[in-house]
Amino acid sequence: MNIGTVLEELATLDTASVADILGGRGTMHSTIKPVKKGMHLSGRAYTASTPPGDMLTCYAALESCPPGMVLVIDGGSYTESAIWGSLMTYQAQAKGLTGIIIDGAVRDVTRIRELNIPVFAITASPRDGTIRALGELDKNVTCGGACVRPGDYLIGDDDGVVSIPQEHVAHVVEKAKDTKMLERSVMAEIDAGRSLYNLLGLQDIVDRKQKKDVAIVSDLFGELGLK
Repeated sequence: MNIGTVLEELATLDTASVADILGGRGTMHSTIKPVKKGMHLSGRAYTASTPPGDMLTCYAALESCPPGMVLVIDGGSYTESAIWGSLMTYQAQAKGLTGIIIDGAVRDVTRIRELNIPVFAITASPRDGTIRALGELDKNVTCGGACVRPGDYLIGDDDGVVSIPQEHVAHVVEKAKDTKMLERSVMAEIDAGRSLYNLLGLQDIVDRKQKKDVAIVSDLFGELGLK
């Protein structure tokens, strides 16, 4: 599967399906959410890491990030000053970036929401970041607890963000598509009157759990000489 096809397919998926295939691996902290609800992000990562609360690396990353990429900035989860704002978002949109992910705070969120580019961050703060220290560009980073390497794939929506290793992306996309098809078939069964509880076979699990609990209690009574 070539990069263009992967990106087209990824744009049709959601983070929940992808996270299920990855077993939860690559899922960023739940605090990282879209600044504007309803935005969907997908693309390949251009990475940067910055000292907490400093914007210099963010400006450098914005300058260096190629069009068509998702800019991923590890800000150390620091949220007491913003390292990204509306003018930076405006330039990112003008350059043709497909999204921005900030492990930190942003500001000017009202104006950011008016732009047509997905921005994900932990929170907002009116306090401006400093411009003093230079971090690293185009290196492996940890963003929201997830490892992101240059060229890895990202998907984001209202649930959050998931990072997909580039060597596994074709497999993940195909399996996630299968999951979406299965969900549609389950919905059809529900429309036909069947319950989700039975479709998932949960009664068998409950029965086994109850039998196991009874056996545990019986063994405990035996140890206490209460049988």
